[in-house]
Amino acid sequence: MKTLLILLLLVPTLAMSKVYKKDGKFFIKTSKSGFKYHKNFMDHKDHNFQYIKDKKKARAGKYYQRFELRDGDCFGDESWSDCDTDRERVEFSTRPRQPITKNQCYGYSLMLSKDFIDTHPTSTTLGQVHQHGGPTGTAGGLASFPPLIQIDARSGSLFFNWHELSGSATNVKDESRYHKLKPLKDMKGVWTDISFCLDFKNKRMDAWVDGIKKVEILKSPIFFKPEAIYFKHGIYRSFISKYKARNNGKMPTQIVFYDEIRRGNSIEKVDININPKLKPVD
Repeated sequence: MKTLLILLLLVPTLAMSKVYKKDGKFFIKTSKSGFKYHKNFMDHKDHNFQYIKDKKKARAGKYYQRFELRDGDCFGDESWSDCDTDRERVEFSTRPRQPITKNQCYGYSLMLSKDFIDTHPTSTTLGQVHQHGGPTGTAGGLASFPPLIQIDARSGSLFFNWHELSGSATNVKDESRYHKLKPLKDMKGVWTDISFCLDFKNKRMDAWVDGIKKVEILKSPIFFKPEAIYFKHGIYRSFISKYKARNNGKMPTQIVFYDEIRRGNSIEKVDININPKLKPVD
């Protein structure tokens, strides 16, 4: 018994008081972030998510999040099934949603495990801005509800993927415009700070990595105006059959850590490199 107690003291503490379950869905409480909570609208297994207290490993403050996605980890909700649509994920959505006005900025810290595997040609999405009440279409012969922005790990790098949409609201044409942010090899075992702003008023998009601007797109983020937008984070793999076809029909395990997830109306409210006075989210 004494040996067990010593071992428990040596491992990071699971901070489950900030994670709770209501009506069968998982929630994460948040403060000082611009969000009220994060919600997993689908489900996850025990290995898929941990909220950990470990000041030495956190990007800032005391807490950080650990996501792990294994082969076959697919879930669904009342209206969608990843298992039936060539996808795998464990992902949380934020509330409240943001209006399509002014400048909407997001920031978070990301760390890949030291053995992280690039699943190209399957994209691994590590953060995205999705649309509520946005246009619909098809992709790969399946129903599609395209996001605005995806932060994608693919082809050896992390990319800012802006979905340039055209066509009609019920048969949308979706073209991904990739902008390189950072090599994946430089993100293993170290924190990377990612921030970006969607400026609907001035029709532009900007993105920063570790406080350095990497992307500047002088176009409106939207062609169709959705009811609102919202941020999602976790691990999301789409069209997994592309990777499986080249790798004996299996997906690798991927582990990713998140911290300091924020939103605001300026880059100074979400990027700790640009504004060192920001307090830890925890």
